[in-house]
Amino acid sequence: MILELTRQDVIALTNESKRKAVLSGWQNWGIWHKAPEIGLSVYRLDLPDGSFFTASWYEGDDFFPGGGTHNVNRPRYNFGDKGGKLKAGNKAESLLTDKLKELRKELLERESNGHA
Repeated sequence: MILELTRQDVIALTNESKRKAVLSGWQNWGIWHKAPEIGLSVYRLDLPDGSFFTASWYEGDDFFPGGGTHNVNRPRYNFGDKGGKLKAGNKAESLLTDKLKELRKELLERESNGHA
């Protein structure tokens, strides 16, 4: 079952640490696609505006940001637009937390204009 953030969930993301916590909980998003023959699991988080995040994880995957030697074991994130399309490549965590921040602002503006 795919996890979906509600409007209230997004509005409660009042700071960067709360938005980062959403990303760090990627294993709770629900598996969207699995390819056991290559050890891939893709997790998905739906957002209230129809867009979504994915986190791709390969079994035994190691991730060394910036070519460093510290393995932080995190997935490769991506963002799907409202049309349901993913673009090739992965996205920086900051782009996803920025999306959550922008979405929160949009939802609050709609509420204040009476369009909940």
